[in-house]
Amino acid sequence: MENSQTISARVSSYLNLGNLLWLLLAWILVPFLYQIIYYRFFHPLRQYPGPFWGTVTRLWYTYQSYNQTELTTYQNLFEKTKAPVLRISPTTLLVKSSSALPLIYHRTAVKSRFYSNGAFASIPIFTIRGHQAHAYRRRLVAPPYSYSKIVKAEPLVDKMILAWLTKLTELFAQTQVPIDMGSWATYVAFDTISEVGFGQALGFVEKGEDVGGLIESVHEGIHIFGVIAHLYPFVEWLTTGPLGGLFAVTPDMKNGMGQLIRWRDKIIGARITEIEEGKRRDRVDLLQSFFEAKTPEGMPMDKSDMEAEVLVILLAGADTTGTAFSSFLTDIISSPDAYARMMTEIDTVFASGNLSQPIPKAAEVSKHCPFYVSCVKESLRLNPPSPALFPREVTADQPPLIIDGKVIPIGTEITCSPYLTNRDKEIYGEDADLFRPDRWLENGGEKAKVFDKYNFTWGYGSRVCLGKDLAMMELMKFPLMVRLYFVHAIKQFNNWILL
Repeated sequence: MENSQTISARVSSYLNLGNLLWLLLAWILVPFLYQIIYYRFFHPLRQYPGPFWGTVTRLWYTYQSYNQTELTTYQNLFEKTKAPVLRISPTTLLVKSSSALPLIYHRTAVKSRFYSNGAFASIPIFTIRGHQAHAYRRRLVAPPYSYSKIVKAEPLVDKMILAWLTKLTELFAQTQVPIDMGSWATYVAFDTISEVGFGQALGFVEKGEDVGGLIESVHEGIHIFGVIAHLYPFVEWLTTGPLGGLFAVTPDMKNGMGQLIRWRDKIIGARITEIEEGKRRDRVDLLQSFFEAKTPEGMPMDKSDMEAEVLVILLAGADTTGTAFSSFLTDIISSPDAYARMMTEIDTVFASGNLSQPIPKAAEVSKHCPFYVSCVKESLRLNPPSPALFPREVTADQPPLIIDGKVIPIGTEITCSPYLTNRDKEIYGEDADLFRPDRWLENGGEKAKVFDKYNFTWGYGSRVCLGKDLAMMELMKFPLMVRLYFVHAIKQFNNWILL
């Protein structure tokens, strides 16, 4: 029988550095191999096609998002597989058909944990998961976004558009210096949302630059949000653990998110000072509406909730409109026949007196410029400002969700993307990938009713974007620009044009 010294020596011989490294490697690899085998051969979603790495780890579609190749990658996969549904993460299905929108994005649908993040003190309406909590918050924040309230703010929008056009004339049209329209469209969009939202333009148009690096911070922040969303299990683990406080987003951070938080706090702090000093405002903007909002119980809106909503306005409220107009110009310049026809319509309607001077009302453009409106809608269809994924979770308390004749398993994250559903050939025809504004006018506008029903540009159902009416109002202002300037593209540079 071996004595204790012999046993100890034998154990020690096994616990050398080489064996310990092998044990460490096994500790890492065995769970990973188990995960691969389970997700590929035993998971309820194993029947759905998808890229190998996408079906076994979230890192694959996180990389696609981070690398900004997500949408084209998915489109290519759909074309390659001919499948109506793709598995793009171990627990996520992506549906191509726009006819699935009412099934997935119904009134009581629950947003998935994709929207979860523990890095912020509170969450805005956009990331609220449950439909009841969403409805509660929407009653608080939606009133100032209503069409009737937005129409009252139209003179403010007009003021910003006219100031922008004056600047474009001075700096570019009169000098024939090329303009980076991508940047300048974003400048006017940010100044407009800050004027309507917070009571004062932030000065992007006046200074002709990214004031304080805010726009760069927004783009960085959106990028960070994308990574957080795709890797939510890991992010939840980090933020709820003992070291969670280290990952909280604070004004002290040196990156773009910290800069955004500082801008937000500055805006809210200035308004609080005005209120405390008893200063009256001549008009009510979005921020003032948040201060005056009352819950059904008669309580004011929580300050942390207000901070969350203001942050969303900074993140998404302006960048989407700027992107939309820049895409519209690119599309219309690339279609000479449509450009000429649009110009003829605008000139004719201005000459008839049906458009106000110096800048038309949005309602006038919508009524009297059908081809221009169809050009805007067609560009938004092909280039939705927020073309991301918007996952919902299939829950046990909902009726069975049936897509392509199959019942989607409970717990599945299921999503569509506006970039894909807005190009659905079953709805828009075989030329769905082409810019063809006339599709919105065919059959006396009857086809447009179907297009509108399945349009995902601004979200869907009860979760549709609150700022949709304001964004569309801004886009209805640009006939004045295309009437003032004949726009030429500079092929060597993306988004650079001559006026």
